[in-house]
Amino acid sequence: MSDSPVSVVRALFDRVNAGEIDGAVELLAPDAVFVVPPEASAEPDTYRGHDGARRYFSGFDGILDDVRFELLEIEQVTDDTVLAATRLSGRGTTTGIPVDQDTFVLLTVRDGLVIWIKPYNERDAALAALRDRAEL
Repeated sequence: MSDSPVSVVRALFDRVNAGEIDGAVELLAPDAVFVVPPEASAEPDTYRGHDGARRYFSGFDGILDDVRFELLEIEQVTDDTVLAATRLSGRGTTTGIPVDQDTFVLLTVRDGLVIWIKPYNERDAALAALRDRAEL
């Protein structure tokens, strides 16, 4: 029996915040998809698989120092999907200016691995997207 989606997501955040990117990647399916929409980033993109995840995390290099992904709340919203209230924080590399961004992230877990991740600026938007996805 695999770990619960909530425990997998907690472990993912713990590993990222401990600087264990390779350990975090181990919790992603080889074909995982991480969508960063325009409303969540100045550089929206879709990251695929383990190489995509590493590319995402390396994107902070030279831009933000002391990057943290704080897990504020976590809730299992379907059998395989978790809604995580998060705070991305860091400090501008050249400016030293603190950066904080709160998001609501949907993460889908299957067979103990995260297969899909997408952040939203508002909780209601994340839940609406989940409802829309369920109707497909």
